[in-house]
Amino acid sequence: MSLAQNRRRPRYQVIAADLRAEIASGALAVGAMLPTEMEFCERYDVSRYTVRAALRQLRELGLVSMRRGSGTRVVSAAPKGSYVQSVNSLSELLQYPNTSFELCDTGTVTLAPANAKRLSLPAGSSWFRISGVRRSNENGEPICWQEIFVLPEYEDTAGRLLTEHGPVHRIIETAHREVIAQAQLEMTASQVSKDLAVWLDVEPGSAAMTIIRRYTGQDERVFETTVSVHPEGRFVYSLEMNRDWNVA
Repeated sequence: MSLAQNRRRPRYQVIAADLRAEIASGALAVGAMLPTEMEFCERYDVSRYTVRAALRQLRELGLVSMRRGSGTRVVSAAPKGSYVQSVNSLSELLQYPNTSFELCDTGTVTLAPANAKRLSLPAGSSWFRISGVRRSNENGEPICWQEIFVLPEYEDTAGRLLTEHGPVHRIIETAHREVIAQAQLEMTASQVSKDLAVWLDVEPGSAAMTIIRRYTGQDERVFETTVSVHPEGRFVYSLEMNRDWNVA
């Protein structure tokens, strides 16, 4: 595949997609060794850093194993169950592309002190809550359980999640010209409760990662808070940062 065929995507992603296709087709069979980094550099006319980024993506998908001094070997013809995400900007913060949301419950809630503390929101405040399971479009596997809390004034807009399938904060931004001034992200180790185990298809008490994110508008109001509970092995969070060479 020529890198010129897809100028909108980072080169390492194009290379990774190319190699994924070769692995899936059997051109690169399970157990086979991949060409060396230098051979890939010549093949795609890119740097070693670009090649390494592409190979790292394949490793995160469980398709290859990388061992210093021994090269890179194909270990699976299909991606593992983990969901891999790379985030490059604020607007992409955990948007979960290529997934769909399965609604379980909606309604207005008043936050009790314990729940308010968990969400870092005022006790006694009212929010419109949407809860459900987010699934992979590729295999239907549950990626996480989600609770989405938005200001009551955005209730009707948030309900469009079921038809538009995009992130709620993006839907609110578009409909109300709300602008994200700040986004906060918290990750904590947790366990899957008995109630959620059924939805996530895991055993109660299984290891999980809970992610809480809050979106604050230009008026300094938190207009959305989302809680996502990811069972172990279902999600990989990849944050890519580049040095700012323009800093004086």
